[in-house]
Amino acid sequence: MVDVWALFLMLLKLLSYSAVVSGIGAVLLFTLLPLRSTFDQYGSNRFQFWLNRWLINWSAAGMILALLQLPLQAGAMAESGPAAMMDTIMLNIVWQSAIGSQTVIRFSGFAALLFAALLWSGWGKDTIVAWIVAWILAVSGIVSLAGSFILTGHTAPLAGWVQAILLLHVLAIAAWVGALWPLKKSCDLMAISSLLTLMERFGRVAVVIVIVLLSCGLLLLLQLIGSLNALFTTDYGRFMLFKLMLVSCMLLLAAWHKFKLVKDLARHHNSDTLRRSIMVETLLAVLVLTTTTVFTTVVGPTG
Repeated sequence: MVDVWALFLMLLKLLSYSAVVSGIGAVLLFTLLPLRSTFDQYGSNRFQFWLNRWLINWSAAGMILALLQLPLQAGAMAESGPAAMMDTIMLNIVWQSAIGSQTVIRFSGFAALLFAALLWSGWGKDTIVAWIVAWILAVSGIVSLAGSFILTGHTAPLAGWVQAILLLHVLAIAAWVGALWPLKKSCDLMAISSLLTLMERFGRVAVVIVIVLLSCGLLLLLQLIGSLNALFTTDYGRFMLFKLMLVSCMLLLAAWHKFKLVKDLARHHNSDTLRRSIMVETLLAVLVLTTTTVFTTVVGPTG
C-alpha cells in the first residue's frame, strides 16, 4: 500500500497547492478591482461576482483538503489498508507532529478567506465595518496559508530568516500563479475598458511580484543546494533547473503580455490573443505546481 498512499498524498498536496494559490491570487485581484461605487462605470459586476464565487469555492475546498491531510498521513505511516486512516494512535501521532500544526494553520487560513469572501458577497450589508473586517480576514488568511509552508518541508530545519524568505517567496508565486485563471476569465466577462484597467494594474504589481519571487527564490536555492555545482550533479538540482526553465517561460509570456498584448488591447479592443496567451501561461503554471508536488515528495536536497 505504500505506493498507493504516496500517490494519494501527492494528489492531496497538488490540490492543496492549487487551493492556496487560488485563494491568494483571488485576494490580489480583489485589491486591483475598481471600487464598488464605480462597478457600473468599469463594467466589473460580472467578474467581481465570479471572482467572489471562485474564492468561496476554493476556500471551502481548502478547508476540506486541510482536514484530509491528517487521516491520509496516518494511513501512510501505518502502511496498511484504509482502516489505518481512522487509527486513533496514528492520528494522534500525526496530530502531535508539525503536520498537525500545519493543518490547524492552513484550515484557519482558508476559513478566514471564506468569511472574507462571504462578507464581500453581501453578508455585511456593504458597510465600512464589514469591508474593514473582510480585509483583516483576507490578509490574515493569506499570511496563514503562506506561513503553513514553513512548518514542514525542506526549509523547516533552517534558520528563521530562511523561513521568512520562504514566506515571501510563497506569497509571490501564489499571487502570480493564482491570478492567472481569474485574469483569463476577466477577458471573458469584463468590458474592454475595465479589462484594460485591471491588466495595467496587474502589470504594475507583477513587477514587484517578480522581483520578490526571483530574489527570494535565488536565496532559497543557494541555501538548499549549497553550491551552483549541485544544480548539475544532484537529482534535486536538476529538478530545480527544470523548474527554473518553466518559470522562465512564464516570465517571458508575462513580459509579452505587459509590453505587447496589453498595449494591443488598448489599440484594437480585442482580448482574444491575450486570453489565449494567459491560458498557455496557466498551463505552464499547472506544470510547475505538478512537478513541484512530485519532486518535493520524492526528492530532497543533499544533506
